[in-house]
Amino acid sequence: MALTIRQFRESINATQDEFARIIGVSKVNYSKKENGQVKFSLNEAYKFAVHFKKPIEEIFGSAEFSSDEPAEKAVI
Repeated sequence: MALTIRQFRESINATQDEFARIIGVSKVNYSKKENGQVKFSLNEAYKFAVHFKKPIEEIFGSAEFSSDEPAEKAVI
């Protein structure tokens, strides 16, 4: 999973800091998520997928997500 997420980010020449801001976390936290040390929440995965206009499953596959963050209302 981590390699795919990194590939998506690098495909648009974006930095980890830019994507940290997109999903609303610190750069350090984003780096840990991208490297597989910390799971993405479903809300973060949604924001990532929306940015690329792709289904979550296409980017994250069948990955498990962290459930310790409150759900946000989806804004389309």
